[in-house]
Amino acid sequence: MTGEENGMEKPIETASGAGFSRRSLLRGLGALTAGTAAIGSMLSTAKTAWAQEVPTASGTGKKVRVGLPLNYGPFNQPWRRGCAAIARIVEERGGELVTVRGEPSKQSEQQSELQLLDQGIDVLVLGIYQTESETAFIVDQARERGIKTVGFAVSVKDSPAVIEDDWTVGVNMGYLVHNALKRQGTIVQTAEDRGFYAGFDKMNDAVELMTRFESRMNVLPFMSGSVSTSDQISKGRDNVLALLQANPDPASLQAIVSWWWPLAVGASQALRTMPDREILIASHYFSEQLLGEMASPGSRIGFATDTPWAYMGEKVAELAMRLGRDEEVENIVYRSPVTTIRPDQASETLDALLAEDQAAIALLANYGG
Repeated sequence: MTGEENGMEKPIETASGAGFSRRSLLRGLGALTAGTAAIGSMLSTAKTAWAQEVPTASGTGKKVRVGLPLNYGPFNQPWRRGCAAIARIVEERGGELVTVRGEPSKQSEQQSELQLLDQGIDVLVLGIYQTESETAFIVDQARERGIKTVGFAVSVKDSPAVIEDDWTVGVNMGYLVHNALKRQGTIVQTAEDRGFYAGFDKMNDAVELMTRFESRMNVLPFMSGSVSTSDQISKGRDNVLALLQANPDPASLQAIVSWWWPLAVGASQALRTMPDREILIASHYFSEQLLGEMASPGSRIGFATDTPWAYMGEKVAELAMRLGRDEEVENIVYRSPVTTIRPDQASETLDALLAEDQAAIALLANYGG
């Protein structure tokens, strides 16, 4: 049917049987196009909260003193990269970084932040262990002293922040693991103790929720991996050996999702002693040890995801400098991207990471890091 006969416009039948003409169709399409353009215009100016939207701070103006607690430990390589990026951007923007060295724990982090309030700073960077409710009293004390606050990897009361996109990380990992297993089999997740780092808890919950909606998949109880002040590689190895001894059937487990790289390295070491167990390891966060293990023959690490902490640090520093110079900064949470690599990309990624880590160590040595 052409829609026109003998020069007369004939209704075109829809699936519902209602008729409308070609002219009315064109009018409708014109209205739809105009509406879509209007929506597109609105979306182009709306904030999507991606970290790349953080505005760049000026390199001139007030010499802003930025307080940064350095609480990373030997396993916290991603965090260290982020701190180095903060230091570099603050220097480049004409600011001054003030630091207090501590241990990788909530208590030590809190003590470091409180000490920084007495160091004549203009802006305090809060993160990464404490949640918004746990740092609220520090924010209140900072405000009483005229000190601005910004969140690094965590949201902060009434403050801008740049965070790891925990939910997207979890969903990304969920699809990777589900597809690798063809949406069937049993998985177990491991990370630092529940409640130690909220990001891991959210990632774990996202994958567990996704997996419970797959009828041919099962999730074993969470496997706790201690905290950053302990030997977590050994803990990861011991955990997996104990798990497989308790589940000797080769068909009882198909994948281990490790949200913390030392536990993934330990798991891979354990599986090297059990060549008959075909178990996939999926890991989060890049480190020198993780990438070295991933690139080596016989490794069970099938893929690894990572959040660029250096990128987060750069954006946090831009926000801190703008805050310190009383420039307009929206009180919103920006989220960072996530990346994924396969074993054939591990060696190249490791080379780049080694250079980045060496630069980070050298820079932070000037600040007691």
